[in-house]
Amino acid sequence: MRLAGQEVVQLSSELSLSPEFLNAGIGTLSGGQFQKLLIAFALLGHPNVLLFDEPTASLDELSQERIYELVHDLQTQRGITVILVSHDLSVVYRYASQVLCLSKGKPCMGPPKEIMTPQMLEELYGAPPKYYRHIQEH
Repeated sequence: MRLAGQEVVQLSSELSLSPEFLNAGIGTLSGGQFQKLLIAFALLGHPNVLLFDEPTASLDELSQERIYELVHDLQTQRGITVILVSHDLSVVYRYASQVLCLSKGKPCMGPPKEIMTPQMLEELYGAPPKYYRHIQEH
């Protein structure tokens, strides 16, 4: 199946990808730019579900924040279901509507505010949870 050039132009505009960026060699892209490109590629064909497995691994904190905001915006604007695997509890707590915590002893599922309590996380994983809080400067 050949994709219409118009769809690529629309996606590049939506994701703020310049024509120079789209024509750059993969080896010249930063980690965050490469992730954006992968997300754009995943959106071709108008999927209704996206699966991400640690999408910000090896990215700096600012790039991580931008990728998670982009994914959240796409989810909100396009009505896409996002399934995200992450060990970053602050991201999960901030963006997830439902969480599934997997543990050797007992998996549990529900809204983050109910499932991701310090007591529950310590019970599941055996150590007190550590949250990272990003403070945005304006």
